[in-house]
Amino acid sequence: MKQFFDFLPILAFVVAYFTSKDMILATKVLVVASVIQIAALWLWKRKVEKMHLATLAVVLVMGGLTILLNDPIYIIWKPTIINWVMALVFLGSMVIKRNLVRNAVAAFLKQAPHLESNIPDSKWAPLCIIWSIYFVFLGAINLYVAFNFDEDTWVTFKLVGITIINLLFFLSQFLYLSKYISEKEDKPESL
Repeated sequence: MKQFFDFLPILAFVVAYFTSKDMILATKVLVVASVIQIAALWLWKRKVEKMHLATLAVVLVMGGLTILLNDPIYIIWKPTIINWVMALVFLGSMVIKRNLVRNAVAAFLKQAPHLESNIPDSKWAPLCIIWSIYFVFLGAINLYVAFNFDEDTWVTFKLVGITIINLLFFLSQFLYLSKYISEKEDKPESL
């Protein structure tokens, strides 16, 4: 449910674009949908994740520039900026010894209390570097598609291509990590 809710502003952007073929109008829809998303999260959970706030800030700045200057180039750069910032955040998390991949796996395992992780400490830094490289790649491929194909192709890629790439990456991560995740053994109760 959360992933679908996170996806709604992008979906609104794509629907607005393909119904109007107007990138500026679609950007306005994205900005409004993003603000509504954050407000709804706040009303629903009484908190908003830092990632949502950071994404909203980039949407407001890049979307605002797109609307104000009537130039879609700024909204086209938005996914790249977000992904490259994510790469820096993941690398930075290693420097401050708070590996975000480890945190993400721990958060996932909280949702599945019957599972436990046996991932060796030596695996966390390489995983974090892989995630950083992945986010750099996503940012670069966004620019490649944006500057080598027409607007319709870029918008379609933003919705479908990025989603497929994300699914493949996270599936590969799940498959890799699954060899280190197992069912917790039931410990016999002592008398």
